[in-house]
Amino acid sequence: MGQNGSTTHKNNVIDKSNNNSMDLSPQFYERKLLKRCEHIDFDIDAWYKILHSQTFHTEFISISPTIARAFVNYYQTRYNSKNFLTFNDLKSIQSIQDQLKEQISGSFIRLSSRSPKDGQPLDLETLKKFYYQELNLLKTNYPNEYDTINGKANIEMIAYCYGQFHSLKVTNELEALNLILSSERIFLDLLDALYCQEVQDKKNFNLSNIKLHDWNNNIIIREWNNSLDPSMEFRCFVYQSNLTAISQYNHYCKFYHLQNDLIIQQIKNVIIKYWQEKLKPILDKFTEKYSNCIIDIGVIKKNLIDEFECIVIEMNPFASSTGASLFNWKIDYDQLTDQKNEIEIRIRSDFYPNIDEYIKFVFQEIKFNSEDNVLHNDDDDDDEPYFLFLNKIKTQLSA
Repeated sequence: MGQNGSTTHKNNVIDKSNNNSMDLSPQFYERKLLKRCEHIDFDIDAWYKILHSQTFHTEFISISPTIARAFVNYYQTRYNSKNFLTFNDLKSIQSIQDQLKEQISGSFIRLSSRSPKDGQPLDLETLKKFYYQELNLLKTNYPNEYDTINGKANIEMIAYCYGQFHSLKVTNELEALNLILSSERIFLDLLDALYCQEVQDKKNFNLSNIKLHDWNNNIIIREWNNSLDPSMEFRCFVYQSNLTAISQYNHYCKFYHLQNDLIIQQIKNVIIKYWQEKLKPILDKFTEKYSNCIIDIGVIKKNLIDEFECIVIEMNPFASSTGASLFNWKIDYDQLTDQKNEIEIRIRSDFYPNIDEYIKFVFQEIKFNSEDNVLHNDDDDDDEPYFLFLNKIKTQLSA
């Protein structure tokens, strides 16, 4: 749910997926199985059962391998120049659309492993609206910052992250599926799940007898909390059941309201207390799975008073496959593994390196012109809603 400066890179995927994928090597499949073993306890389906009282209300829509294949075939056909979509795929996507219609009304949408935060919002005006709302507020509050190259770029980056965050709130099934079907993250995760299922079905590519897990993938519908501020999400490292480090999650932005030592100390104390009093007593019952983990925690300011409360956003494996935000897995190994006996909190106090070039890259990727106040569609069809694209495919298949 947190922002990580992500953009969409549709054409950069090295395509290893086709309908005859069993010609891939046993080593390839074993890497996928090992990754699955590392992550399975951190899919929301697993940890929600024990932390439901500490996170957003969540509902689940099961997706079968057939539906997952339909999603993958959609992505391959639309973005990777393949012709994989079939009539059955269209029916599968329609069935999920019908189920979502019954359950969505102002929700955060994701799949079991990750969110489609790199997906294409159906309503780009939402992103633009919140971008300019936050941009104008920051320009008013920090005029001197906006007069410098890095300060202007940082303010634009913050505003973009706010816009992106709010564009993830979906109000109907069309908005939800447009994000899911256009997300490279979702595509890659489902592709990996299908590879693992092939081994589960045929067994002949598991030469090392790696533990196999039953298929379990869901569309996750989470309650949206309007009080959650994307700048107040923190990545918390837990090693051997001890909280060792806390980092600002979005490490691309220098957030101005966090440049206050008293505020930072207050946030640190609130998170430590929340860990000790709420999370640790629960997770200590499941040390085999969660003694080492990374928890993303949202810190929410209570109405009208300078106090905070916490909520769990996401859990991740304690592994280099999980981003370390402002820490570094190699350089900060001792801190992350509790060898310094002090919980450290890190907040970005300087500008992200080359922030001016980075925000230009982000805007170029999403075809956004901040000066002209427009989101461009250009000549490609990447912004076309998924249902219009499917209508074209249906016509082609019927010809």
